[in-house]
Amino acid sequence: MSNLHIILIIIVVFSLILDYLSFNSKKTSIQLVNDMGIGYNLGNTYNCCNIIEGKNSEYEEIKLYGAIFPTKNKLKEIRKNGFKTIRFQILYNNNNFIKGKINSVLIYKIKELINLIIKLDMYLILSIKHEKQFWFSEGMKAKDKYINFWNQVANELINYNEHLVFESMYEIGYLIYLDRYNNYYEDKDFYLYQDFINIIRDSGGLNIERLLIIDMINSDYDLNLLNFDYIEYKVPKDPYNRLAISVYYYFPFEDFNSLNVFEPINFYDSYGYYEIIYPLMKWGLSQDYKNIISNFEYMKKNFVDKGFPVIIGEVGILNDYIKKNNSIEQLLYTLFSMSYEYDGILPCLWDIPMVSSNNKNFYFNKENNEWSNDKHQKIFNAISKGKFIKTFDYYYQTNLESEDIPYYGYFSIYSGQKRIIKIFINARFYKHLDNYYVMTVYSSAKDHSYLDFNLKEKDGKRQYDGTTIFTIDGSKQGLYYYAQASAWFGEENMIINNLTVQYEEEYLYFDYISYQSDILKEINS
Repeated sequence: MSNLHIILIIIVVFSLILDYLSFNSKKTSIQLVNDMGIGYNLGNTYNCCNIIEGKNSEYEEIKLYGAIFPTKNKLKEIRKNGFKTIRFQILYNNNNFIKGKINSVLIYKIKELINLIIKLDMYLILSIKHEKQFWFSEGMKAKDKYINFWNQVANELINYNEHLVFESMYEIGYLIYLDRYNNYYEDKDFYLYQDFINIIRDSGGLNIERLLIIDMINSDYDLNLLNFDYIEYKVPKDPYNRLAISVYYYFPFEDFNSLNVFEPINFYDSYGYYEIIYPLMKWGLSQDYKNIISNFEYMKKNFVDKGFPVIIGEVGILNDYIKKNNSIEQLLYTLFSMSYEYDGILPCLWDIPMVSSNNKNFYFNKENNEWSNDKHQKIFNAISKGKFIKTFDYYYQTNLESEDIPYYGYFSIYSGQKRIIKIFINARFYKHLDNYYVMTVYSSAKDHSYLDFNLKEKDGKRQYDGTTIFTIDGSKQGLYYYAQASAWFGEENMIINNLTVQYEEEYLYFDYISYQSDILKEINS
């Protein structure tokens, strides 16, 4: 063997050792996800079906859903604009498989993509898409194909370092249908997460400590939040404790995030029940901010605090002309800022135009490397550099909490275990109703007994601005848990402006108004 051959072997071995040492950098799963920054979806690349759609070329396969396979320059542009992680999804029940083996062209393309991404110091999340119809038509054979897929991927990509992350699959719906059609699927082992982990770990090499992502049911945040106990969601066992949880965040779906945006307004009349539908065009009320903070706290408490980072695999807003730009910018800025600010939460922007939209609703157009909106580009750049309005800076100690957004005609504040000292309601009357009960305030005692207070207009104190303040002294009542104010008689002649509760002890409260004000100032500067 020549000296040149020996030198080349030493270089190769040394480079493999460096890769291994880099992989075993002793980062926890949460620290690794923090380093992944913010993510960008390449979308439904290789995620259609040639046979059904009649497409005959690889190029048509990629382009069918408005996606594009990135070149080095396009990835550079995505990286330059603040995104450090790429999420890449493929469908595994079409021509990506030939006689049970992964299409060699697909493997070549995946390796090409990983090499480009690692050279740019980026991360790649490789995921496969589940299709309910496929699982039901294939029965238990689908499980074998799933296992076969990950066996091949694990062995083909075994030598890539921690910049490659595997996601078990996404938009999985079979567990719900398993409950509904229990007689059809008797094998509980159809729940494949443990198989996925075992396959990757048993393949050895750099797969031993690779970060693996386990998806919640349907990748749906809302569904899992509401049915967490029912579905008995359990994180599978991993001997190396290198797992993350994946959800989508189009929440709530009927709100501003979805394509067909509708807000139901329910009412009754003498003819019965009606539901009027109005499109929701804006985001940014204090309740919107409360919801998003509550949801992030839920992810932190239930997963991150237990050592499991959260990958928000898809997040975004339909970027089209019917939405208010200001609202789009508020939600983007708030959601990505919070994801970046909270330890162990990574958001991945969904930016693939709908087929029917003529490619007009993108953020970053990968065909010509141009952004549709300079403000959106500025938002992602600023967040990736840590230059954003931080949520945690707007918490302060107080014993007052106010609510100014009504829920179908009433205001409500939930106090939990805090004792309520006083309740204040501000209302405006358009006709004097002194002799009638105009409002009822509800609460409860610590023993959960129900309490209500009926108020007349004359029970309040008239203010200089023409409004009336009602005060309920609960210091001797032992009020706990909640306060609710509802208009009663003559509600067409009055409006409740807000409800404020004073508590016995101070607690941490969030200043939504100042937070929103500074966000608007930042995105409009």
